[in-house]
Amino acid sequence: MLDPNCVFCKIIKGEIPAQKYYEDDNFIAIYDINPISEGHLILFSKNHTTNVSEMAEEEWQKIMILARQLAEKQMKEIKSDGYHLLINQGEAAQSGVAHRPHIHIIPRRFGDGLKIDPR
Repeated sequence: MLDPNCVFCKIIKGEIPAQKYYEDDNFIAIYDINPISEGHLILFSKNHTTNVSEMAEEEWQKIMILARQLAEKQMKEIKSDGYHLLINQGEAAQSGVAHRPHIHIIPRRFGDGLKIDPR
């Protein structure tokens, strides 16, 4: 079920434009509107849930497999050196979108200066 107040649900319904990288019957990957690296994607289910624990186990497994597949595919396409798969769960983890979970696929290149690890 979609939430009429959710930004990602509005993207799914076509009410908000988004540059799509991938879409099937269950999932969609879009380019982040505020990317932290070139090619930064957001992957999410078309099923609205508010946190990881609400996702069915099978759906969780499918989204994780798909995230890896898309990251590997994109890595070859844009010639990145690696990638992050990042999930922000809850406000304390800086998740600003009520449609959770969503997975950030963040391409990395040697020398890009991006710091994810706080050490």
